[in-house]
Amino acid sequence: MGSIATPETAVKLPTIKLDTTLADLYKNTNPNASAQRIGFVFTGVNSALDLTDSFPCNEKFLYQDSPFNTLPTKKLVRTASASLQRSLATKYLSLIAQRDAFIAGPASSAAVICFPVDASDPEHSRREAEATISVLDPSQKPDLVFCPGPADIPPLKELKVDRIACKVVLDGLEGLPLTVPLETTWYLNSKAALADSKLPTPRMDVVGVSGFCAEASECCEVCVKDGAGTHFVPVNCSGSRGIWVKEGEMKILNAVRERPVPFVLKNQQTFGGAGTWVVHSEEDKADLLEVLSGEDGVLRKMLARVTEANHHLRPAAIIISDIVKDPINDYGVTFFVTDKGEAIFLGASEQMTDSNNAWIGSTINYTHQDALREKFDPLVKRTAAWLAAKDYYGPVGMDILETATPGQTDSHTGEETAYHIVDLNVRTSGSMCLPVMRGHFTNLGLKCASSFSLTAKGSREEFIEASREDFVSGRMCILSWYHDLKTNKSIADIVVGGSDEGELQKRMQKVRQTTEEVVF
Repeated sequence: MGSIATPETAVKLPTIKLDTTLADLYKNTNPNASAQRIGFVFTGVNSALDLTDSFPCNEKFLYQDSPFNTLPTKKLVRTASASLQRSLATKYLSLIAQRDAFIAGPASSAAVICFPVDASDPEHSRREAEATISVLDPSQKPDLVFCPGPADIPPLKELKVDRIACKVVLDGLEGLPLTVPLETTWYLNSKAALADSKLPTPRMDVVGVSGFCAEASECCEVCVKDGAGTHFVPVNCSGSRGIWVKEGEMKILNAVRERPVPFVLKNQQTFGGAGTWVVHSEEDKADLLEVLSGEDGVLRKMLARVTEANHHLRPAAIIISDIVKDPINDYGVTFFVTDKGEAIFLGASEQMTDSNNAWIGSTINYTHQDALREKFDPLVKRTAAWLAAKDYYGPVGMDILETATPGQTDSHTGEETAYHIVDLNVRTSGSMCLPVMRGHFTNLGLKCASSFSLTAKGSREEFIEASREDFVSGRMCILSWYHDLKTNKSIADIVVGGSDEGELQKRMQKVRQTTEEVVF
C-alpha cells in the first residue's frame, strides 16, 4: 500500500501493478539488451527558451511548441520571463517526465534521469516524483536520478546504465550511447517522415527550403549590432541572412496561397499539440497566412534557426495535407517495435463524446481491445516494419482516422484505405499508461479508463482528500504531480476508471468541475 500523509490524516492508497513496463518490453524483445539497464530521459524541450539555468534550449534539434509559434520574436530569448520559464519547466520537466516514469519499469532494468523544476529547491522535484511512483508495486519502481541539466548527467558507468532512450531529442545527449541515434529519433518524429514512409496517410506535400541562415557576424551591420549571438534576423537586415529568410518565407507562403481549401498545415517538428492548423475556408487561409508571415510570424522565427549544423534535417519544412473526409472514428494506437521489426500491440484509445457529440477526451475500453487489435494488426505490423528498417526499436503512438468507405480520402500512397495515419509519434505517447493498467482496472470491475492533464489549486494531499473514496478504491490514480509552493497551484496527470463509458464520463466531469485543463 502507498501512503500519502498530511498533518491531519494519512490516506492509504492501493498498490498499482502494471501489466508490463517499458523496461520489460525492451528487455523481453531484444535478446542483445536483456542484461542492459536503460536510462530513460522523458523530458520535453523548447527551441527558444531555456527551461532552467542548467537546462538550455535546443539549437540543433528544433521543436516548434506553442510558445515558439505564438510569442513575439523579441520575447523568444533564452532567459525568458520567470513566470513563462517556470510554466514550461513544470510541464516539460515534471508533468511529462513523471507520467512516463510511472510506466518505466523496475530499478534493476530502468533508471529515469530527471531534472528539477526549481534549482533553488531541487529536492521538492524529487519528493514529488517519489510520491508519484510510491503507489507502484515495489518490483516495478524505477530508479530516479536527479541532476541539474543534461550536461550534468553523471557518467553512465557510475549510474550502471548501458544506454539512453529519450522521448524527444535533447542537444545535450549528443555523444552518449543511445538505443536509437538522435538524428534517427528526430527524423522519425518529423512530419516529413510520414510523407516519406509509404504508409497510408492523407495526400500531402512537403515544402522545404535549401541552404541555411548564416551567422550574424557574417552578415550586415544591423545583424552584427542587433542579432549577434541570437537566432534573430532583424527585419531591416540588408545582408545574406535577410535575403535567405525572405526567399524561404515567400516560397512557403506561395505554396499555402496556391493550395485549395480545405487542408491541414503542420510544422516539421512539433511538440505538445502545437504547430497544426486546420484550414476549412478562405477566411481560415487568410488568418493562417497572417500567423505565418511578418516580423513575428512562425516562418521567420523558424527559418532564422536553420543553421549549418541542422539544415540537413530540414527543420524549416512545412507539410500541407488533405483533410480526411467525414471520419467516423478517431483512434490512438500504441505499440512497441522490437529490434526485429515485430510489433507488440499495447492498446487503442477511442474518442469520447458527450450527449451533444462534443469531444471531451479519449478513453480506452478494455472490452474492445481484442477487436481493435485484429482491426489494426496489418497497419501496425506494416508501420513497425518500416520503423525497424530505419533502425528504430521502442514505443510508438499512432493517430488514425477511419472513414466509412475505403477511398473517401485520397491516400498519399495512392491506395484505397479506410484507415489514415494522421500523426506518428515514435516515442512514448500520453495515453500509453492506459493499456498497461488494464489488469488494475479490470480486476476492479472497471471496463474503461481515461488519463488527462489538469491544474488545481492546492497540494496533492488536498486533491486526494477531496476524492478520497476514488483514490482508496483504486478508481483514480495520480500519474504525475507538481505542486508549486510559490503559487499554491499544482499541475498533474491523472487516470480515472469507470464501469462503462457513461460512468467514466461522469467521473471525469466531476474532476473537471474543480480543476482546469493544461494548455501547452
